Amino acid sequence: MAALYVPVALPSNIFSGGSGRGEVAALYVPVALPSNIFSGGSGRGEVASLFSSLQPTYLLLALRVMLEGPYNSGTGLMTDALRSASLVPSAEPYSALGYLHTGGGGGETVPANVLALASNNAIVDWVAVELRDATTPSTVLATRSALLQRDGDIVSMDGVSPVTFSQAPGTYQVALRHRNHLGVMTANATALGLSTTPLDFSLASTSTFGTNARKSITGTFPTQALWAGDVTFNNQLKYAGSANDRDPILTAIGGTVPTNTVSGQYRQEDINMNGQVKYAGSANDRDILLQNIGGSVPTATRNAQLP
Repeated sequence: MAALYVPVALPSNIFSGGSGRGEVAALYVPVALPSNIFSGGSGRGEVASLFSSLQPTYLLLALRVMLEGPYNSGTGLMTDALRSASLVPSAEPYSALGYLHTGGGGGETVPANVLALASNNAIVDWVAVELRDATTPSTVLATRSALLQRDGDIVSMDGVSPVTFSQAPGTYQVALRHRNHLGVMTANATALGLSTTPLDFSLASTSTFGTNARKSITGTFPTQALWAGDVTFNNQLKYAGSANDRDPILTAIGGTVPTNTVSGQYRQEDINMNGQVKYAGSANDRDILLQNIGGSVPTATRNAQLP
């Protein structure tokens, strides 16, 4: 007897008599079935199970993106230093940051064995994926927390599957957010259906909404990457003035001795995502922020290109 996925609860149907081979036939119907007992007839013990033709619909997205902070243009991969130091949390961090999940997203957790994987598919960090209205892209219809791998692939909680949404097939804008990088969104609405749709934000050929939504990184493996430095997760890079992204870095290391560092914590201020918050010296987090607002005018800002 073969087992099939059934989207509705099926009661037992019993037939009696005859040769007793116990044959099973399966069909699809959209309703639950009552129990029926039949007697007599040919007596072979045949069972007819009727299933729903209204199977769940899922949209599948094969997304890819590079984050500037951990990206190494010499290898074409991002570092998984946070995972290696066991700093990537098992539960999505965005709800705690005040991010409003909707459409079934939020509260995702990842099994320990997925975070234990060390390869090009090792987990770098969590990201938030958004489906937005095609006509009014400022309207977020559904979100999912997902996992970012070293090679840029974005996967579900099993570390393998594409990101899944339970929305109906249609045309959507797709946006991507990260906790200390500026978000990005497609320039045009994308048709999503029941088959997996690829979307690679690391390619220059993938058009994005707004102007200079991504940073162009050169090197052996050039790429388009999300701008690093949004420590406050407010869609803006700001070095000076109120609500800037620089002061939290200094505060994180103690606030008075700029050469101090903080290690072993999962923090927004760790812009290069190497497991250490550093304000001064080589490979510090502050310089990335200054460079990304222009490098010469500290009062300049850079805004996320999201409606």
